[in-house]
Amino acid sequence: MNLLSAEAGRVRGEVEITKDYLNAIGGTHGGWLSTLVDVGGSLAIASHGLMTTGVSTDLSVSFLAPSGEGSNIVFDAQVLKLGRTLAYTRVDIFNNDKMIATGSHTKFIAREQERAAKDAKE
Repeated sequence: MNLLSAEAGRVRGEVEITKDYLNAIGGTHGGWLSTLVDVGGSLAIASHGLMTTGVSTDLSVSFLAPSGEGSNIVFDAQVLKLGRTLAYTRVDIFNNDKMIATGSHTKFIAREQERAAKDAKE
């Protein structure tokens, strides 16, 4: 994975699809794309300065189009809301500017927010 850009609340990156990421019929495995939603959402949360990013409470992925070996996948992960206890993210995944999957990821971050507030006081 290569990070393309990062700012508070948004991270973009890319991954080249190799045979290790394929399902039995040669397409990019949906479980791997789901992992990308998990990791991308977590990176977007971390971009707010949190050292850890909590635990997942919900993850949903819609698969819109196929991709396969040799594809250069680009993901765009954004924090939709960073609350006191929950963070909501959206991750869009593209192949050659065509959206192939989109996902949402919610994480419980209360402990991380408390830790960040404590560190800011020290």
